[in-house]
Amino acid sequence: MQELKKIVPKKHPEWVTFMLFVACYALFDYAYFKIPADLFANVIYYHGVVAVCADLVNWLAPLECVLAKQNHLLSAKADLEIVRGCDGAGALFLVISAILVFPSGLKRKLIGLMLGIGLIYFLNLLRICVLYFVIAYHPGWFQLIHTYIAPTLMVILGCCYFVWWAFGSTPSIHEPA
Repeated sequence: MQELKKIVPKKHPEWVTFMLFVACYALFDYAYFKIPADLFANVIYYHGVVAVCADLVNWLAPLECVLAKQNHLLSAKADLEIVRGCDGAGALFLVISAILVFPSGLKRKLIGLMLGIGLIYFLNLLRICVLYFVIAYHPGWFQLIHTYIAPTLMVILGCCYFVWWAFGSTPSIHEPA
């Protein structure tokens, strides 16, 4: 039993873990809104999201001829603007905060963070590509998908990832049969 105590990280009471989670999320959200809007539009969104999505859309549908300009995906059919809050940051902060406060070892947390960040980034790129096609071909659906369906799916998939990661992070406390 003494060996198990050395392996299992110290667990806080649930209310402390919850408060740490909320504080961590609030800190990420606060820092996020301190980043200048120009830096987002001209650097982060352009290089990290818009240019990648333009390449993906053009690879999937070469006749779309999508251009990346600052924080816009442009074509003859659509102009999709990526702005603060439409970048998957909320879902990302949820996943990161949950992993950071979960009682697990440092190596496991780092792996969880890398995979979680990669997953949310991929899902956001997929979401933006889908939104481009929605605004280009079914603009009436845009508000529903952009405001409700896509963000909800990102949060649900982020939670599913966390649950998958968390169950793999805890050592078995039962003796093998």
